[in-house]
Amino acid sequence: MLKNVLLLPLFVSWAIGSPVVPRPDLPNKAPVKLEAIGHFGPGAKIENSGIVKSRHHDDLYWTINDSGDEPRVYPLHQDGSLWGSSRYESQPGVIVSGAINVDWEDIAVNDEGRLIICDVGNNRNDRRDLVLYYLFEPSPLAGRTTFNKKIFFKYPDQALYPADRSDFNYDCEGVFCLKDKVYLISKNRSDTLTKLYRLDDPRPFVTNTLTLIDTFDIGGKTTAADATIDGRRLAITTYDALWVFEIDGFTDMFFRGKIYWYPFEAPQVEAVCFKDNDTILLGDESAAEIYRIEFSDMTRVDKIDFTPID
Repeated sequence: MLKNVLLLPLFVSWAIGSPVVPRPDLPNKAPVKLEAIGHFGPGAKIENSGIVKSRHHDDLYWTINDSGDEPRVYPLHQDGSLWGSSRYESQPGVIVSGAINVDWEDIAVNDEGRLIICDVGNNRNDRRDLVLYYLFEPSPLAGRTTFNKKIFFKYPDQALYPADRSDFNYDCEGVFCLKDKVYLISKNRSDTLTKLYRLDDPRPFVTNTLTLIDTFDIGGKTTAADATIDGRRLAITTYDALWVFEIDGFTDMFFRGKIYWYPFEAPQVEAVCFKDNDTILLGDESAAEIYRIEFSDMTRVDKIDFTPID
């Protein structure tokens, strides 16, 4: 078990390839070079930025692309190959009518099995149109669907648009659900912290204010998140590590639970989902590859320092 230590000064990293000071209290463990178990199929490989497992079908995963694509969701098998009808071979995926892909960065699923498309990318920290699209899971053979709810939101701690460069911490690439609640994980650009927010009582036609739950020094920049169906484990990826937080009982204070860590090497991991409680799938935007990590291979690293909210 690791001892709490003071954290070294953190350096700002604006680009993916910029050096980030590693957490000094983590084990000296060599990163694992991830090997592909599958490749994203046509359409889905454009700029993959999120993946989630269907609650209604076995071996069905839904993925989305970043702003480089139209508003589409793609139905995949675990190996990345597309479900679909020959009717849509020239234009794979399911277009979401009425939605706009400003900067789709993740996709989540709630207990009802509804997909939630997360238009939450905010590289410049200046957006006032951050939005979640809720839709009934379409048939994987469909060519078109639409959303049935559209929820706008804002961060409770953002005062300036754009945010000051010393507080450039209102981007997001990780969203997950616990029962009927939606949670967002920040991608901080001024430091290596990440913040956990919750969306309470979402209402249409207004801008909902998130609730700030907790913060954690994740040693990098958050790129994706997902939780198990039972809500006991939360997976968060950075560009060079997978973290899993495990809790007991009915709580959402994940950062105060057991903590597991798995350093890796991969071109650009931007998606994560649980295949089951013990198997985690990662998606790589640059290489269009799918990787698998077993929870049993992760290293437990608590008690490491965390930064509580005020």
